[in-house]
Amino acid sequence: MSDTAKGKPAPLPAEPPAEDEVAPEAPKGKLAGKMKYIIIGLGALVLIGGGAGVYFSGILHVEKAHETTVMLPGPPVYYELPRITVDIKPTERRARPFIRLGMQVELQGESAKLAFVANEVKIMDSIQAQLRATTPDELSGEEGTQRLREDILIIINRIIKPEIAITVLYKEIFIR
Repeated sequence: MSDTAKGKPAPLPAEPPAEDEVAPEAPKGKLAGKMKYIIIGLGALVLIGGGAGVYFSGILHVEKAHETTVMLPGPPVYYELPRITVDIKPTERRARPFIRLGMQVELQGESAKLAFVANEVKIMDSIQAQLRATTPDELSGEEGTQRLREDILIIINRIIKPEIAITVLYKEIFIR
């Protein structure tokens, strides 16, 4: 039987505790509060780390264009070479072949002309050496004269470097 049936009075319901006597939170409540701060801290750490990674990777880095001053050469200048007559390499068909060349060189500006004139003896010697090693068959036709033009241009540009010769113009080509 119950206590009230025996005649004992029922216990009074407990009164709510006063505000000063608040019971400590349950362990789940403390963990939930701390978890909120941990998540906020981790999020901030990820954002700061990601921002630093993007910054140091150079993705956001914008380079400024560098300014340079370029001196353009003057108008082309022409220089006439003295006529060249050279014995070239003999073949079975031609016992004593020779070539006579009259040329004009197109140079890139007055400074290139000065460099050419200063080295003219070297240039003429190199051109004659090149011609002596050439056979009449190598000079025949349009391809042969074009190849000779390119070879002479390479010789000139190598000697007057850093100045530039643009092209070689033939005034006379005679092969016998």
